[in-house]
Amino acid sequence: MRSSLLLLPTTLFTLTTSFAIERRHNRAWPESIRAFYTAVSDRLSTLPPNTISSLTSSTCNIGNPSMPTIPDLPPVTEGLTLYHVAIGRGTQNYTCNPKDPNSIPVAAGASATLYNTTCMSCLAPIAMAQLPAAALSIPTPKGNAQLFPAQAFVSGNHYFTGPAPTFNLHTNAHNYGIQFAAVLSKVPVPEKMIKPGQNVGKDGSKPVPWLKLSSANSLPDTAPGVLQQALGSDGSPVQEIYRVNTAGGSPPKTCDGMKKDFEVDYAAEYWFWAR
Repeated sequence: MRSSLLLLPTTLFTLTTSFAIERRHNRAWPESIRAFYTAVSDRLSTLPPNTISSLTSSTCNIGNPSMPTIPDLPPVTEGLTLYHVAIGRGTQNYTCNPKDPNSIPVAAGASATLYNTTCMSCLAPIAMAQLPAAALSIPTPKGNAQLFPAQAFVSGNHYFTGPAPTFNLHTNAHNYGIQFAAVLSKVPVPEKMIKPGQNVGKDGSKPVPWLKLSSANSLPDTAPGVLQQALGSDGSPVQEIYRVNTAGGSPPKTCDGMKKDFEVDYAAEYWFWAR
């Protein structure tokens, strides 16, 4: 593991001091949030006091991470190590032909805030698995506010630079680099994993596909010139990025009743792997 990862905020475990875990039974909260708190409580109950104390500090040892996967999603390239994990909360963007209500919505990029969940992903993976659904059930935090219910701090932003998915992990608090990417693999979420009230949005939007992306640092020289020009590189060590455990974000089947430009709320885990 990279030594730099040992300095990342734990985020999740501030819950032990800022929230009463027993409040997971509050029926005013969506089921997804109560499920998250239950997972947190279960995890904390298995840890010795000295471990819990270290988790609420500003550092953590991420141990051996285990990224979620589904059939047909290519594995992480051998030799890469975990660099960063974030929850993305924002919108998938689409366009429609207003003259043809039967046409299919066309993807037009995405915009999301990224929240640092590196330590949570390794130290409390079951709680981490509940977080995209929990994040989707509430409005997107504004500005640099923490992500409820995990109290996760902002680690950057996700947007598009021309055709390239961009992950800007440079903030006033840290600089983990800027990654420009290209999709290598796109795998639809199996129907048996799509669950209303969990990874299906309030608007009925199903989870967007899981992705494996390659960063500009690992693109072959034979990549199309327009793509290379759009991507560039800021010297980041990140080689591969995965979008997994998605919630919401998919468009309706047709443009019937939709505006020319529209957004669909989504949340997802993003895993960054580096040499």
